[in-house]
Amino acid sequence: MKYADLHIHSTYSDGKLTPEEIVELAMRRKINYISITDHDTLESQYITENMYDNLSIIPGIELSTEFNDIEIHILGYFIDIKNSHLLGLMDDLKVSRSKRVEVILDKLNKIDIKIDFSDLNANKLCSLGRAHIASALVKKGYAETFKSAFVNYLIEGKPAYVKREKLPYKEILDIIEYAGGISVLAHPGEMNRPMELENTIKRLKCHGLKGIEVFHPSHNCEKINCIYNFASKYKLLVTGGSDCHTIVSKEESIIGEYGINECQLNKLLISKSKNGGTL
Repeated sequence: MKYADLHIHSTYSDGKLTPEEIVELAMRRKINYISITDHDTLESQYITENMYDNLSIIPGIELSTEFNDIEIHILGYFIDIKNSHLLGLMDDLKVSRSKRVEVILDKLNKIDIKIDFSDLNANKLCSLGRAHIASALVKKGYAETFKSAFVNYLIEGKPAYVKREKLPYKEILDIIEYAGGISVLAHPGEMNRPMELENTIKRLKCHGLKGIEVFHPSHNCEKINCIYNFASKYKLLVTGGSDCHTIVSKEESIIGEYGINECQLNKLLISKSKNGGTL
């Protein structure tokens, strides 16, 4: 079991566990630090204001952007969840996501797949996305599995694909910094070519990137070694997490299965104190 799991999703984005259920599971598994990093929303961050014995919760978020036409995700830790710049961005992203879902549902309707907002089974405050539509496709019998719903309908080149509007990476890095946060490149091993990854890291660091997610379910030992070496080379903080969305799927990692040790967490905390972030 890892000391800290810094990449978890709740029902306020595309996860299946409420923030309270995440806390309960983390405490049961004796994890010392967690961060709930929902996509494009701060709605779950109320949980960071609660106090728990033997568990600390780091404010977090996961934001999407692009670099050289490749989608990348940036994690923001220790953010001030009441920062006006950040809250304004959340409002804009919520509207953008909702409009995208409307267009996707319209495309599905045109191929005789009848799904509407009421079928999405989403928290009214959550950040809507393709995952909610994929779950509805399975529930209504249009797809056998969550994965096949994406493959058959929702990915690029398929009939209901709609490209998501993304903020420039420089803007995302700036907003995280304005909010007192530490920016971290999420699951970089999904970039298949080491040279492509290194170029991305170098450019992002020039604009404020502070860390890189080394430990993630999608990273095998070879990728972990490669990414860890890049972190050392460019003097970036090392983070990690399970990217847990649920505890019922055999394809998902469970909270605490991936993450960082106490030494790595302490380096992050030291950087937070220098950066002025919140905990």
